[in-house]
This record gives sequence, C-alpha cells and structure tokens, in this order.
Amino acid sequence: MPDGRHFMFGVDRELPLPNDCEELTRIVANVQLFAVYAQDAAQRIFVPPPVHPGAPSLTPRELEVLHWTMEGKTAWEVGTVLSITERTAVLHVQNAMRKLECVNKHQAVLKALRLGLIR
Repeated sequence: MPDGRHFMFGVDRELPLPNDCEELTRIVANVQLFAVYAQDAAQRIFVPPPVHPGAPSLTPRELEVLHWTMEGKTAWEVGTVLSITERTAVLHVQNAMRKLECVNKHQAVLKALRLGLIR
C-alpha cells in the first residue's frame, strides 16, 4: 500500500484443508477474492485521498451529495438517502458546481474526482 503501509489478514480454519484439488482451488479462489475487497476497504479507511493543492473547499454535505450524484442518483433520490429535501440536495449540488467552477453536475462530479475530493 502507499507510503510504506502494509495490509495483512489471516484465515483460521478448524477443519484440515481438503485433499480434493477442486475443493481446495475453490477455497483459495474465495480467499483471494475476499483479500481484494478487504485491501480495497482498508485503503479507503486508512489512506486519505490525495487532494490537489488549490482545490476548492467543499463542505462535507456538498461532497456527500456529489458522491451520490456520481452513483447516478437524482436530486430526489439524494434527498431521500440523506433525509433532506430535493431542493436542499439541488442547492448543495449548485454550491459545489459554483465552487468548482462547473456548468453542470456531471462536470462537477468529474472535477471533484480529478481533484481527489471524492472517490
């Protein structure tokens, strides 16, 4: 992981490993798949996203609204997820657009991604 960080996880099993090659291959494949997701989650938790110098300062709510917009949610859906009105969700997007100097929400999401403000 970045900056000399390490990620490690272990697996403990009460039963001995199976002698059947197919069953053993399935177990190893499942553990490898789990490791990929676990490492990705660890990186999101422990490694802060790089923020470019001079990037505009967005509020946590503006970042949250941009994140849900990136996920394809409409303003109404974002409002429902965040327990705010649709109009408030729109205002947060508009504020983020203004701060990022963007003409629409799609451009704002892309710029926020590029600047490392959201991922």
